[in-house]
Amino acid sequence: MKQYVPIIGMEVHVELKTDSKMFCSCPNNPNIDTPNKNICEVCLAHPGTLPVPNKKAIAWTVMVGKALNCHILDFSKFDRKHYFYPDLPKGYQISQYEEPIAEHGFIELDFAGENPVRDTAKIGITRAHLEEDTAKLNHGEGGSTLVDFNRAGVPLVEIVTDPDFKSAIEAKTYCQELRNIVRYLGVSDADMEKGQMRCEANISVQEVGSFEIVDGVVKPLNGTKLNNKVELKNLNSFKAVERGIDFEIKRQTAMIEKGEGWVQQTRGWDDNKQETVMQRTKENAADYRYFPDPDIPPFHPLQVAGNISLPELPAQKRLRFREEYFLSYSDAKILTDDKELANFTEMVMSELREWLDTMPESENKAENVPQKISRLAGAWLTSKLLGILKEKNMSITDVKFSAENFAELIALIYNNKVNGTNAYKILLIMVGLEVDKDPTHILEEKGWGQVSDSGQIESIVDDVIKNYPDQVAQVKAGKDTVIKFLIGMVMKASEGSADPKIVEEVLRKKLV
Repeated sequence: MKQYVPIIGMEVHVELKTDSKMFCSCPNNPNIDTPNKNICEVCLAHPGTLPVPNKKAIAWTVMVGKALNCHILDFSKFDRKHYFYPDLPKGYQISQYEEPIAEHGFIELDFAGENPVRDTAKIGITRAHLEEDTAKLNHGEGGSTLVDFNRAGVPLVEIVTDPDFKSAIEAKTYCQELRNIVRYLGVSDADMEKGQMRCEANISVQEVGSFEIVDGVVKPLNGTKLNNKVELKNLNSFKAVERGIDFEIKRQTAMIEKGEGWVQQTRGWDDNKQETVMQRTKENAADYRYFPDPDIPPFHPLQVAGNISLPELPAQKRLRFREEYFLSYSDAKILTDDKELANFTEMVMSELREWLDTMPESENKAENVPQKISRLAGAWLTSKLLGILKEKNMSITDVKFSAENFAELIALIYNNKVNGTNAYKILLIMVGLEVDKDPTHILEEKGWGQVSDSGQIESIVDDVIKNYPDQVAQVKAGKDTVIKFLIGMVMKASEGSADPKIVEEVLRKKLV
């Protein structure tokens, strides 16, 4: 039987959050509630107006290019891309074609935990170029459509990859990593729900052995005629990226097996129907009639950008968190996917390191103490804190407690000053407070400190043994698993304050 493989490339548009638009001084705030407020003669393409490029947008595109390991061109220019659509007031879009700001880069991805075709991949970046965004169409009832020009002219970086993805999961992972990168750079909020980041996929299914990819170009082998590609739009979430590509791969494969073909086309993703739908046949570059914009002189991107320094990027931070804080891959990824959460984690770990430095050297270095407490902190950040924040629809920037006090809670847990149950209760209180409050004070106020006094615990154990004679008899008869029930009853009677290790020791001593 013939085997088939998908060829997948991605095009991602990212709105830059500069103060002003790309070619005029209008405020860059496309999501403002009032339609057509942030507009001017340039936005509306009035006769006689001249575009003036936004220097910061050029510098930020250079930064994006460097973060994607691209070559920054010495010479770049803007071009006019012609097509007619109601959201394009000029009848053309100012974009870049032959001399983009950045090209020939790459991004390295790790697909651990995603059940991928491969564990890692190096995805080629064809180009990253700068253009202006279009206006926004608002479709109303009765077939009416209104145009809001607040978005017209917003600076937009388009990042195009080589056709290097082997699955929908890989494409989704790339989009997630790209969002994290632009957020770390501080050039965009990349909120897909607000249209600040828009993903499009180019997909074609081919027979195995019918093609090769050379320098990012798909070439047929042995005179084979390759199947046309399909551009897939309206992918407004990472889930839609994965589902849309998967659906299109299955649709094209089914058509090939039936002996059917298709023209090069643009399809949309219908999230309600969970299927792709035909929009139009796809244009080629020649259809856009590109030519250099005569109103904007060519420029040198690096000269415009000046000195560019990159911050620590997500992949670098993930690796450092694993090496420096001894975190698992999954914990490191979760904690670095959000820049603010990564910063909070850094501060927590710094506070714990300072606390460790106050310990006697023998205790500090015994039994890998730094590793144990770092992993404990990582586990509480990812499972407990993030779980609470998700349930309350909050983010790390919403909490009022400091990294210092979260670190103190971890130290209390590590030193057996509070058990896990009561520590979680304390964390719930800390999240709910409008002020920063020391967890030790909460512990003392609530009386949730862990009881380690064997005398106190022995008294509670005696009561439990008296109240549950059947379970006691089972333990004495050799059914050892039942002792967990008795431990639970002691913990309940002590309101979670008893040290479970000492509880088990006392129980076993009395049930011999």
